[in-house]
Amino acid sequence: MELGVRDEHSLAVRRPPMPGESLKSFLLRLANLNACKYKVLVKHLGFRPNIWFTPGSASESMMYKALSKVLNVSEQALLEVLRTPSMKDLWKPNIKGTSEMKIRTVRACLSCLSEASYHRQAWQHAMYCVCTKHHERLIDCCPHCGNDLELGVCLNGRCQNCGSHRSDWPVQEMTVPVWQEEVFKGVQSRELLQSLLEMSMVAVRPLDLFTSDIRIREMKVSEVMGLMDSAWDLLHSQAIRFIIQSALSQRWSKAIGLLGKELPLTLYQTATLLALDEKPHGEVELCQSFFVNETRELDIVKSTKRFAILSHGQSADTLVKWTQLTATLGIKPIPLEFLKNAGVFTPVNPRAAKKDLLFDLDEVVEQICILCRGDRPADGYVAYQDLVPAACRYITGLSEGQVLVDIFRSELPVVFCPSQGGTLLDKLYVERKAFLRRYDESEIYTYKVVPESYLPAYFGTKRPNIEALLKSEFFQRLIDSFPLQDLHTIPTECLKHIKDNYLILNKWAYSHKKSKIKCLCLLKQEKIQPIVRFSEESCNSFEIFPKEAEQVLLNHYDELVPDNKKASRPKH
Repeated sequence: MELGVRDEHSLAVRRPPMPGESLKSFLLRLANLNACKYKVLVKHLGFRPNIWFTPGSASESMMYKALSKVLNVSEQALLEVLRTPSMKDLWKPNIKGTSEMKIRTVRACLSCLSEASYHRQAWQHAMYCVCTKHHERLIDCCPHCGNDLELGVCLNGRCQNCGSHRSDWPVQEMTVPVWQEEVFKGVQSRELLQSLLEMSMVAVRPLDLFTSDIRIREMKVSEVMGLMDSAWDLLHSQAIRFIIQSALSQRWSKAIGLLGKELPLTLYQTATLLALDEKPHGEVELCQSFFVNETRELDIVKSTKRFAILSHGQSADTLVKWTQLTATLGIKPIPLEFLKNAGVFTPVNPRAAKKDLLFDLDEVVEQICILCRGDRPADGYVAYQDLVPAACRYITGLSEGQVLVDIFRSELPVVFCPSQGGTLLDKLYVERKAFLRRYDESEIYTYKVVPESYLPAYFGTKRPNIEALLKSEFFQRLIDSFPLQDLHTIPTECLKHIKDNYLILNKWAYSHKKSKIKCLCLLKQEKIQPIVRFSEESCNSFEIFPKEAEQVLLNHYDELVPDNKKASRPKH
């Protein structure tokens, strides 16, 4: 790499990086060459001293940009030297499971260091445990004092704790594991990497629900190798697949019977799919007792902070995390917060942060068992997902969490159909008439005035149409009877007057789930003209008719096309 012409931003002493060198190793060498501390150099480049450069992260990209400025080279030239082709392929931003592969503790190959004293980026990849060049196992601690390695060992050769020199340290020769060779083969290896991580969690901690708790970035070389050896055997053992299947079916029999295969969450769903795969993948076997080992059951404590104090011996295999409950039930975080606050789903550790919040899975299943069950929805019942989310945007002041609380308290008629696919909400069917009767306008009429911002939801149209309505003669005549307190609030009596004496077509068509276009055509045939009609830019049309127009629509109710079906065109 050739350095460019100096300018006012250049470092006093410039050197190019070594091939495949880790970013922090390069920064340490630059700091030594410029007779300053690492913290001083990093601060000069515009970063915090304790920053951690995760591959593919924004901080890494910004550091490349800062270094290119002080070394007078292009960012691309730096990237080509610092990243070897294999590492570029493995460390891809926004690919699940790849950016988290950077190990926190320093690793090193003694033979590589004897050839050139700098730290290689490849050594920090979790799957890189044996040097492919020297067939030597990487070390992560001093063999004399047992302390974790620091980058100083790679640069100056001595342990910063006991002072022993790395030239005196023993070398452990080892064949490169087959799983490491497979993982480092390119793009396809990322899928294998993710599968290995999930399967290794099953192998080592079968009773934990949390794949993120694997904390591979904090593991030692020996632990990672043991983990991956077990996972590799697991992926290629037909007998183990049946063991997993049997264990999962027994453990989740009640939950699976109620919610289907979605309940066992991502990890167990993957394991189940593997267990159901009948294709033989080798003759490697594992001891069945390996899957009932509970020694690491409560490692869950590591990621849930205060849970150790609050759980009082709660078994980890009965718990489900906030984010996983959200995904499994199909309930978004805010509605789930409603259920938690209403006491429907009681958190095990209520004082934990939201992302660490835990629920008792058995309690969640029991709560769902209260719902009325059926093989198919009865007449008048519609899919929850087709009605509630849109209604919560359309009906003023209605929250989806409020609807869910009413459902779980048996205050709103629903039918739960376990045979349907998808999440819990995909299996729920709500009685339409009861829903509209209970939530019609929500609590809007309990207030004397409502903000103008409520009107788009109330009238079922967009903001530009509402602005045109407020300026219309129709609305100005009405508002004279209901004096405005200020320009941005509307008396609810005025809105109720419109509802009682006029037909708001947008709202009527939605609440009755009929095609608005078909309703318009019918009223036009009956020669009923709208009192108000607007169609502002970027809006659909908005109409208000006389009240008798509603009776016309009711008289031809069965002829109106549902809004989820298109009328077929006649063939010519």
